[in-house]
Amino acid sequence: MAEEEKLVFWGVTPPGEFLEEKLEEMGMDVVEFANRIGYTPKTVNELLKGKCAVTTEMAFNLEYVTGISVAFWMNAQRGYEEELIRQRIKETVNDAPLWRSDFPLPELNPRNWIEDLNNKEDNVSPILRFFRVSSPKAWENYYFNATLKTAFRISLAEAQDPYAASVWLRRGEILAEAIPMEKQDEKKLRSAIKKALPQFIELAKKYGDQSTMGEPGEIDEGMQALHEFGLTLGIKILYVQNFKSAPIHGMSRWYRHIPVIQLHDRFKDRRAFWFTFFHELSHIILHGKKDIFIKNMYHGNKNPQKEEEADMFAQKCMADAGLIMDAKLKKFVNV
Repeated sequence: MAEEEKLVFWGVTPPGEFLEEKLEEMGMDVVEFANRIGYTPKTVNELLKGKCAVTTEMAFNLEYVTGISVAFWMNAQRGYEEELIRQRIKETVNDAPLWRSDFPLPELNPRNWIEDLNNKEDNVSPILRFFRVSSPKAWENYYFNATLKTAFRISLAEAQDPYAASVWLRRGEILAEAIPMEKQDEKKLRSAIKKALPQFIELAKKYGDQSTMGEPGEIDEGMQALHEFGLTLGIKILYVQNFKSAPIHGMSRWYRHIPVIQLHDRFKDRRAFWFTFFHELSHIILHGKKDIFIKNMYHGNKNPQKEEEADMFAQKCMADAGLIMDAKLKKFVNV
């Protein structure tokens, strides 16, 4: 078999099979080859059966004896090892289709957040890549067990729909990662936000009188203005459509040393959008860098005192912006 043809099989064929064909082509048996290359017949047999990996030194020796390049042998070994690992990963996610089915797929499909979500050959790996985890178990460890608790002192295990909530959180991370920004000093940033509060209130006054917002995913003029002004201060204000089973209104946290406010991208009442924004902004100003605050979702570490402080802050900002807190909106406050 020509060397060019063999390249097609690198991902599935151990290097020993190539060597076996080459020895047959050269009319050389195992003993003669072993003597020529300086290995024992046992080592050569193990290499032929795929039980012995091709090292860099062995690849050079193989080139001298067979005339086939070092690069070929090294690439053949690497491709074979990649395929072995890929097969092992597939074996460890035998129950992954069940795990996959727990996500809100009917709502996810039209959003195009997860590339190749419905890959017929392997529709689990796209979800793993989206979350940047190696397995469903790793996803569980991050969102249910120790990792998220260590980073933000919360767990999604007690959420109404932790799968949908995790997608919403991760989507915000992806959007945040796409915006380059220097790490922020917590004390300086809080001071800057306090000074800029009148400008935030002016934005609310200008854009907060509309009764409804646009379609999901639609960023209107007011949302864009808020986003851009936040960037000038060192805050990433992001918009992510929530899910029916996880109707999160907003979230605030420090992500990679940068404050992030993530808001649902459509509210039935525009005032609810601005109230939620000021509520989350207050958490950045008043509360700890290690905290995460998620409005309208229980996450195991809800702090009633801090939430009440955020509500009071938001109500004052709404009043200053001339946005009336009627009975309908006050009911929303207590959600």
